[in-house]
Amino acid sequence: MGAKLKEVLTLPSLREAQLMSGQNCLNQTVTSLTFLDISNPDDFAVLLEKNDYHSGELVLTSFFNIKDDVAKQCETICQLHKMGEMGIILYYVGTIVPKLSPEVIKMAEELDFAIIQMPKNQSLRYSEVIVDVMAYILKERTTKNIVNEILEKASLLPEQLRTVEVTLKLLSDLLRSNVLLTNAENEVINQVKWPRNSSTDLAHLLRRVVVEDGQQIQKKDFAIFYKELYHKENGVLHFYLLKELELLTEVECLQSVELLQVALNLWGKKPGEVSEQALIQAILNDESEKMYRLANQLKIDVKGIELMWLLQLNDLRAEKKLKNDILTYVANFYQTCVVQLMDDQLIVLLGDYYGTDSELDLAEAFLQTSPEQEMIDSLVACPRLRNTTDVRNTYQLVNQLAWQLPKLFHGKKTFSISEIRQVAHASKIVQAGEAEVEETLNVLAPIMDNKEQLLTLCSFLLDAGADFQVCSEQLFIHKNTVKYRIKKISEALGYNVMRFSESYECYVACLTYRLIGL
Repeated sequence: MGAKLKEVLTLPSLREAQLMSGQNCLNQTVTSLTFLDISNPDDFAVLLEKNDYHSGELVLTSFFNIKDDVAKQCETICQLHKMGEMGIILYYVGTIVPKLSPEVIKMAEELDFAIIQMPKNQSLRYSEVIVDVMAYILKERTTKNIVNEILEKASLLPEQLRTVEVTLKLLSDLLRSNVLLTNAENEVINQVKWPRNSSTDLAHLLRRVVVEDGQQIQKKDFAIFYKELYHKENGVLHFYLLKELELLTEVECLQSVELLQVALNLWGKKPGEVSEQALIQAILNDESEKMYRLANQLKIDVKGIELMWLLQLNDLRAEKKLKNDILTYVANFYQTCVVQLMDDQLIVLLGDYYGTDSELDLAEAFLQTSPEQEMIDSLVACPRLRNTTDVRNTYQLVNQLAWQLPKLFHGKKTFSISEIRQVAHASKIVQAGEAEVEETLNVLAPIMDNKEQLLTLCSFLLDAGADFQVCSEQLFIHKNTVKYRIKKISEALGYNVMRFSESYECYVACLTYRLIGL
């Protein structure tokens, strides 16, 4: 069900609109429209905790309460992109928003996020677009190619969202049906309600009916389809579709079963497993219902998670011992402790701190005393996590950049999430092109030809954390020599690099300099 964006833009209500960004979205399928009543990301951050994904959706908005704040507009674009929105239809440019900022367009282009700007300085009605677009989408509705359509959508999602649960969410939206998957003991593995805020107790409803395998029956207002499946890694599974006020077609039922079988083969390794590994996977994959179910079964307070360590490993042979060492250490300070290996890194989730020492020092203290520190390339400490959305977003950020850390920070192993964000900032500068890099490096121009001074400054700011003693040990020179060099460097640059307010530009420049050398 849906229509290509390029087709939607030819409709009468959008014919005069202008596509400001997102040319790569033209062949993507629009499946629905929604409103963004609150356009300040600080105000609707709580909504993101629901961890839903809105593939193929266009958002109607005017940016009313952030009309003069370009930074907030960019942040809103990023948040909507993370939620899976295809783009926005922006109303009242010239009336509410004075003009669409180039920074907002640039951000949207980087994310392949569509901005459709309605005609400027005109009195417009939301209802015209809503009626026009939804009528066209529903007219074009077909369920003959459910498998291909949903797998195509899934292929466009970030890798961590290509899961059985997200596939079932896409199926639920397409069929406008409730979807339920249980194991052989009838324990719920995945449940997707339609509409999402439905209060219907699906499990209770199914306990009161008998449906033959591969058949569909009607119970009160529901059409209920049931199919028993067997998967080599998960055994017997029970699959249900429940649709209100309308029967499902035979094609819809058969294609839904086929889709689930494909999804299980691609992404369904042990979906019913109850383990800390499965819990962390559910958090990272944005599978909220599964996450809370597993957390309840494992007696883990996921809402209490406030700190995460991410340890990048270069040798997995002693992984189990390292994992046990971490659990023994953190149990002295935290009530909630989860440690699991994901790929080649250990994820440590911590909550309910009852220690007296500073939490910020615990990671460094552990690393200094660990007998397995040689197998650890880096340890990133991520404090003040508000919810599992923060856990997931922080993990994804670190995962993108962790491989660069040993090359950017020589001899350094422990990092704060703030340092990771600075690496991300420097990476964006490099990606922006030569002009942006040249502007950033301009602060280092007075010493760019002096390799000794450049090496000292990079080591002092990046590797040693502005510590003279650490810098002297890394450069194999006397501490007083480091002080003398830093004084001369400050004089040459016109910045006191020992003062944070003045050293920040130099810090970013040093990061950028090392990045372009990778």
